[in-house]
Amino acid sequence: MAGKDIEPVAFVLGLLSSLFLASPSIAEYFLPERKPVKNMTFEEILSFIPTTNAKEDWHGISTDWISERFLKEDPRLRFRAKYTDDGIQNNDFKEQWANRHPDNRAVGYWYDLYYDGAFLDRIILVSVDGGRASLPPPEFSSGKVSLYKYHVAKIHDTLGTVDQYLGRSKLELENS
Repeated sequence: MAGKDIEPVAFVLGLLSSLFLASPSIAEYFLPERKPVKNMTFEEILSFIPTTNAKEDWHGISTDWISERFLKEDPRLRFRAKYTDDGIQNNDFKEQWANRHPDNRAVGYWYDLYYDGAFLDRIILVSVDGGRASLPPPEFSSGKVSLYKYHVAKIHDTLGTVDQYLGRSKLELENS
């Protein structure tokens, strides 16, 4: 860049970094009818999650031993699952809906919800058919899968198989 005027380039880079760092504020500007996540109560966060788009609003990183998905608008809201011993809820999960697949072994994993590092909620997703899908167990009282837990499963559905396996498992969603 020797001999060139660098001020316009520096201005553009500074503008882009300002926009990136202010993304929650930008989201608040474009979505004024909704509270920012940082101002939501626990119940509001749990109600908000099913309104998000599982593929477009969430991003994540997975390895062989951990998976994290975070809300792009506010990355402080995140789900974390560990695939090591301390993240396993049940190493031999037994329920008719979970064990009816060609690979009938199922494993339950804890999926924890955090905001800014503070623990908010914990649910179980069951890995079925050799890890081809992670499904939420049905509610004890209704026998149906809650929309919140279904949406958490969709957020973690990297293979795009949750809906197919819900049908194979003969599970139904609440309010459907």
